[in-house]
Amino acid sequence: MLAVHFGAGNIGRGFIGQLLYESGYEICFLDVNQTVIDDINNLGKYRIKLVGDTPKFIEVENISAVNSNDIDLVVKKIVQADIITTALGANILKYIAPVIAKGINEHIIKNKKPLNIIACENMIGASSKLEELVYKHFDELKIKELKKYISFPNSAVDRIVPIQNNEEKLLVETEEFFEWDIDGSNIIGSKPNICGVTYVDNLQAYIERKLFAVNATHASIAYLGYMYGKKTVYEATQDKKIMEIVRQVTKETSKLLVKKYSFDLEKHQAYINKIIQRFSSKYISDDILRVARSPIRKIGENERLIAPAKQLLENNIEPVALSTVIACALHFKNDKDVEAKELQDFILQNGVEEALEKYSKLNRNSRLVQLIVKKYNELK
Repeated sequence: MLAVHFGAGNIGRGFIGQLLYESGYEICFLDVNQTVIDDINNLGKYRIKLVGDTPKFIEVENISAVNSNDIDLVVKKIVQADIITTALGANILKYIAPVIAKGINEHIIKNKKPLNIIACENMIGASSKLEELVYKHFDELKIKELKKYISFPNSAVDRIVPIQNNEEKLLVETEEFFEWDIDGSNIIGSKPNICGVTYVDNLQAYIERKLFAVNATHASIAYLGYMYGKKTVYEATQDKKIMEIVRQVTKETSKLLVKKYSFDLEKHQAYINKIIQRFSSKYISDDILRVARSPIRKIGENERLIAPAKQLLENNIEPVALSTVIACALHFKNDKDVEAKELQDFILQNGVEEALEKYSKLNRNSRLVQLIVKKYNELK
């Protein structure tokens, strides 16, 4: 069985690659980093270090790599593929869509068997977005034909892979915990037998749980940590004032998730406790600036902070802690971060209300904007 995976970075190798290998797949990584490509092809294997008091090592073999700019070879691999996955960043999907379009067209001509394409990105509906980008290259008649064999099931993924500084080539350090949920209702053909994957019928519940519980908590630690002058996530989690607000954020998002999806309250609280424990680990601590990067994306209308805050207000619950974190995000400054610089320049010229209207699609007269602006001014 051949798995074609776009993205040979730390998530690709240290998460998706591990599970595909353990499931018996041969893996062909597609990437533009020629150094990594050469290392994969020369070594033919790499190691994953599961960090902790007693580290564990996993060796991944039966791998190869192709430069994704080599269109003909990539298309050939897609024709041969039994499954396609991605882990390269949501903003990169548009760049791989054209070659996937060529590949699946050849796939159904030469290899008429079902093919599932699963985007494992940190966004809601990543596979659906990739499907939209791919099908822009075809007319309606061709799309109808392709859909007989090709599907783009959405998924939700969760594993912390911190910034790396390893001397050993291709080594990836990561936490042991992971979750990979896939929309089983949108699988074409037999469900791929992937170790550790959970197929679910109501993926939206798990996507929002991940986004509102995990991502919102991570972002909260980062933006609060920035405001309190912390350098790492671990350092921020050791500050009682920061974690008091973070726990208030988790209480707010928990109220929403439990009410919306009828999650068991005790099980959900255990899930929250596990999240806090993971982020508090000294072994997987990440840089505050890296976790807080791209603030424009993170204050998007359907993203980890704004979406739950809006939904809480719709349920007559004021998102006080979330508003505090959003205000911190609006204060985030990093001249090396393109989005942070753009956001600060816009706020300086137009004000916070207009920034929330532009980037978060909020009505400047809404209750949420009032809450955020109040917190923003208090943080000055």
